[in-house]
Amino acid sequence: MKRLLILFCILILSGKARAKLEFPKQLTHQDRTRVLEILGYGSALRVLQNPYPLGGYSGIEVGVSNEMIPTSDISHLGAKNTEQGETSYMQLHFAKGLYDNIDLMATFAPMGQNEQISSFGGGARWGFYEAEYFPVALSVQTTLNSSGFQDKVNVSTQTIDLIASINVSDMTLYAGGGRIRASGQFIGGASGITDQSNNDTENEVLSSTRFLAGLSVKFSNTFFAIELDHTVDASYAAELGLRF
Repeated sequence: MKRLLILFCILILSGKARAKLEFPKQLTHQDRTRVLEILGYGSALRVLQNPYPLGGYSGIEVGVSNEMIPTSDISHLGAKNTEQGETSYMQLHFAKGLYDNIDLMATFAPMGQNEQISSFGGGARWGFYEAEYFPVALSVQTTLNSSGFQDKVNVSTQTIDLIASINVSDMTLYAGGGRIRASGQFIGGASGITDQSNNDTENEVLSSTRFLAGLSVKFSNTFFAIELDHTVDASYAAELGLRF
């Protein structure tokens, strides 16, 4: 219980002092595609934990992450805005181990963050191989996620990744890659951000290959994980959590 209170205190304190995310107006098709590359690919769900299965019916995990997306290029699109840098927001993570090395995951961004970002999603991971004489394991993870940015851009992502991990003492290194698909809806009209004032929304769809790598360090039931994801741009995140 004390560890859970610490996690939620970190969440509350980290919800302050975010860099302001601003969207330029008059975004063309090329501009919207670039925004989707940044926010769609950047907001996809990550591994951000030990990829090794939670352990059947008894395995439970809860964590708090700080998600960071480089958004400086957005200010140079469309009608252009003032300079901006990185956008970050918090998410809560939950996972439950099921049978046959299968884990289910759920995540959402709490309300009230300065960035006005909403996000929720989930996924499943199957650990299908563990070497007999070496601390090496393989797993497959698939996820779905939906995010909204200031009621101006809504994105949905789907991913499937093959992940390899190696465990040394209380430290796990993992890396992998797969496919990612992102679809985005951009608010138009007179008060919107697209270059089509006569349309309420404009939709864009992208798909690509993505790569990821991370490190998870365990302290008793507590773990700390960091991860770098790269599709068109690199984004990264850190999580503090409990696994029991």
